[in-house]
Amino acid sequence: MNRTSPRSYRFLLRPRWIAAILIAAAAIVAFVALGFWQLERLAERRTINAKILDRATSEPVDLDGLVAGGSGDVTDLEYLPVVAEGRYLADREIILSARSQAGRSGHNVLTPLVTRAGTTVVVDRGWVPIDVDGPPVVGAEPPDGVVRVVGMLRRSETYGPLGPVDTVPFERIGRIDLPILAERLDLDLIPMYVVLVDQEPAQEGELPIPLPPPQLSEGPHKAYAVQWFLFALVVAVGFPVLLVRTAKGEIRPSSSGRPSTPSSVP
Repeated sequence: MNRTSPRSYRFLLRPRWIAAILIAAAAIVAFVALGFWQLERLAERRTINAKILDRATSEPVDLDGLVAGGSGDVTDLEYLPVVAEGRYLADREIILSARSQAGRSGHNVLTPLVTRAGTTVVVDRGWVPIDVDGPPVVGAEPPDGVVRVVGMLRRSETYGPLGPVDTVPFERIGRIDLPILAERLDLDLIPMYVVLVDQEPAQEGELPIPLPPPQLSEGPHKAYAVQWFLFALVVAVGFPVLLVRTAKGEIRPSSSGRPSTPSSVP
């Protein structure tokens, strides 16, 4: 009967096997951590979806009253429906570059709006095809006079450390970074912008096309979490199996049935 001698695991003392054990342990820890990170992202996505659903059913709040109230952090009111009356500053319009709509490449049109109470807010009026010139975009000019805008509040976007640098003249941008916009446009903007949902009077032409509501998909986070946990399981089960099989191969029975001396290892 063949029995594996404890000496068969001496190979674990070799530097390459010590390194392999450390790498396998680090991989398991990293895969599990990535799995839990994806679960956290999933929980955040579900929280945002619940907030959107809850606020989408509420009546629009007067933007001037909201700003004048000064209660709490206005940036915590993302996705809140608001209504504002005022005049567009068509001469301060800016193009938000590289935004797609229904699979088509194009841009968004950003136009500051000054309300009756003097609040200045950037309004994302919608999407235009990529081949348009502007600003101003011909055929997508904002209405003259007083308009009533209904929309959804959104947070300011930010540039990463490797993000693009906007050039002068400042007519096209890659992010709705409101502090930068306020400085470049020389306007006192509130720290949120409005995505247009409805407007009176309506646009005379077909452009710009209003943006669709936020997507409520949970994204691939659950699938990614399962994937990372499976990777961890493969290493946690597969590596010990590899060790056992390697150990069995270290000692081979001789023709007499007794264990032979382990082969020398360089």
